[in-house]
Amino acid sequence: MNLARMIAMSDVLLRGHVFNWFWRDRATRRAVRSDVISRIIPHYFKRYLPAAAAVVERPVVRDDKNEKIWSIWLQGEKNAPDLVQACFRSIRKNCRQELVVLDEKQLRKFITLPDIIWKKRAAGKIKNAHFADICRVELLYEYGGIWMDSTDFATAPIPDWIIKEDFFVYLAGKNVGSPYSFMQNCFIRARRGAYLLDAWRAMIFDYWTHENHSFDYFMHQLLFKTMVMGDPRAKKYFEKMPHVDQDPTHALWWSYQNEPFDKKTFDAVTAGACFQKLTYRGTDKPIPGSFADVMINKMYKD
Repeated sequence: MNLARMIAMSDVLLRGHVFNWFWRDRATRRAVRSDVISRIIPHYFKRYLPAAAAVVERPVVRDDKNEKIWSIWLQGEKNAPDLVQACFRSIRKNCRQELVVLDEKQLRKFITLPDIIWKKRAAGKIKNAHFADICRVELLYEYGGIWMDSTDFATAPIPDWIIKEDFFVYLAGKNVGSPYSFMQNCFIRARRGAYLLDAWRAMIFDYWTHENHSFDYFMHQLLFKTMVMGDPRAKKYFEKMPHVDQDPTHALWWSYQNEPFDKKTFDAVTAGACFQKLTYRGTDKPIPGSFADVMINKMYKD
C-alpha cells in the first residue's frame, strides 16, 4: 500500500469515525462521515486525473434507433432472483430499446478489458460490484446505449430528454442513500464517443492498473466526481448535462415495499421517473398483496 493511500485511509478513519464523537446523533455522525469521505477520497484520486487528460476525443456516434439497454447478471439471467427477473420483465415491457443481459462468460465476447483487470478479477482483488461497474462503462464505451442495473424496475419508456443527451447520469441528491457518492451509476445514458464516459473509463482503468483493492464502495462514482471537478474538458461537458437528483428514482421501494399494493399510489409515486431502484435482498418471501409481491410476482407477466 502506498504512503498517500495509507494517509488518506487514516484520515477517513480518524475524522470520519474516531473523532466523530459518539454522543452525536446518528444523522449527524453520518453527515460528518459523508463530508469527510467526499473531501478526502477525491483529493487522493487526483493522481488519476492525468489519465483523463490524456484521452483523445472520439467523434460522437448518434445512432439512437439501434441502441440497446445493457445489463448484467453474472450467474446468468435464468439464475437471477425473482425480483431481478421482474426488473428485466419491466424493462422489456416498458422500454423501446432491446434489453441485453450478459453473464460472466458472455462478457468476454462483448468487451475488451486490460489483462491486468481480468487477472485481478480472477485473484479476487476486484469484487463483483466493482467488476460490474467496470463492465457497464466498457459496454457503453464499445457500443453506446443505456445501462440499467439488474434492480432497476422500469415503469415507463426512457424519456426523450435523456435519450437526446450524449451522456447522462442522475446525481446523488441529498435525501437518498449516501449523498457523498455525488452521482449514481445504476442508470447511465452514453453515446459512443461521449467524452465524459471515455475519460471516466480511463481513470477507472488507471486506478485498477495501479491498485489492488477498492477504496470505497462508491469509489467509481468518486472518480467521476474527481474528474468533473478537476479536468477542464470534463467540467465543460458536465456543466452542459442536465443535473437531476436521483430522488424520484428511489421514491417507491423503501417507503412502500411492504405496504398493501395500491395502483393509484404506484402510478403517482412512479410518475417522477422512468424507473424505480429496488433491492433484491430480503425479498425471497414478500408479504402477500404488498407492493413487493405484486411487482415481483404479478406485474408485467402477460
